[in-house]
Amino acid sequence: MVNIGYTPQIKFMQNSTNSQYLSVSDLTHLIKLNLESVFYDIYLKGEVSNFRPSSNGHWYFSLKDNNSSIKAIIFKNNQQEILKQLKSNNQDFENGKEVLVEGRLSVYEKSGEYSIIINKVIPIGVGELTLRFQLLKEKLSSEGLFDENKKKSLPKYPEVIGIVTSPTGAALQDILNVLKRRFATIKIIVFPCSVQGESAKYEISKAIECANYHYKINSDKKVDTLLIARGGGSIEDLWAFNEEIVARSIFNSTIPTITGIGHEIDFTIADFCADLRAPTPSAAAEIVVKNKEDLVNSISSYKLRIEAGFNNYIEKIFSRFERCENERLTTLFERIYEEKNLNYSYSNDKFTNFFKNSYENSKKRFIKIAEKLNNLSPLSVLSRGYSLVTDVEGNVIKSSKDLKKDETLYIKLNSGKIKAGIIDIIE
Repeated sequence: MVNIGYTPQIKFMQNSTNSQYLSVSDLTHLIKLNLESVFYDIYLKGEVSNFRPSSNGHWYFSLKDNNSSIKAIIFKNNQQEILKQLKSNNQDFENGKEVLVEGRLSVYEKSGEYSIIINKVIPIGVGELTLRFQLLKEKLSSEGLFDENKKKSLPKYPEVIGIVTSPTGAALQDILNVLKRRFATIKIIVFPCSVQGESAKYEISKAIECANYHYKINSDKKVDTLLIARGGGSIEDLWAFNEEIVARSIFNSTIPTITGIGHEIDFTIADFCADLRAPTPSAAAEIVVKNKEDLVNSISSYKLRIEAGFNNYIEKIFSRFERCENERLTTLFERIYEEKNLNYSYSNDKFTNFFKNSYENSKKRFIKIAEKLNNLSPLSVLSRGYSLVTDVEGNVIKSSKDLKKDETLYIKLNSGKIKAGIIDIIE
């Protein structure tokens, strides 16, 4: 809603040379005079977007609807009253908030841009994009896509870095400049895609999947880390990175991912799914690769520390050796010799006693076994008065049934042997 007090006649003034052409400054000044005089009391409804407090204390942001947006400013001296009104309604001034505002139109002559200068804000609710963002965030979070324990560690010293971004965007040049400065010889593979517009979400997803399919199993083109980047912009500009298809591609990536999307204050769904989030594309490049000079300096520092420690140890040994007198060294060596000699004597006695005991025990066991064998010997039986009878072929006679009359027998006694003949067989 706009209150128009009057509609002035716009006059195109000629310059001093009566030329029909106006200077840019003259035209901009005329536009400023006419617009500001007409749109001095404006009532708008819209969603807060790209909100960024400045260092001078003023608030800069955009008011948007589904089709258009306008730049907006709230000066520092109006903020206290606006915050007080928001607080009374338990509201914050933030991106995605749908509000009613009152203000006036202003033209900044230097750039020819117009903005609405706001002096009053009435909150309504959450904007459409912010609501979509929150709903998708809650859905993916409940499925575990943001879980810290599922995030992969970035390699400490990557050899090949993949970059998913627009090949014509400023973000790619920023990343390349940082990587070249920090580690000029590192290999880089760019996976080009759109980062804004309707097709961007599909292109980003395909680029991530391409990197995982072709550059993970192929050792010659293996990508160690995947950097997903885009320069700054409004929530609408960054919306491709808030799409579910992109979030799932990042989560399913087997290659560790790091995002550098927008400015430090910008957060997207992709940032929550990535293994690591960097505030900007340049910051992502600084995180993903170490500075070559720092690595060389670290190696040199470790080398010097190792050499210094070793040299210090050697110097201590030589110093202790040089401080020792000949008499002291002789005494020390004699002490060592005596100690070793005692150890030898102790070990020698120990082993001698061990083998002597083993021999005596074995001897006793042998005697016992011999006695058992002797008791089982036929000779032992003969010594008790028994005899052994055999035929002429040496076969032992066990029964009278095995004998014949007039057969010759041999009788073995404990001492001696006799030859006998059979006169008769008595059963």
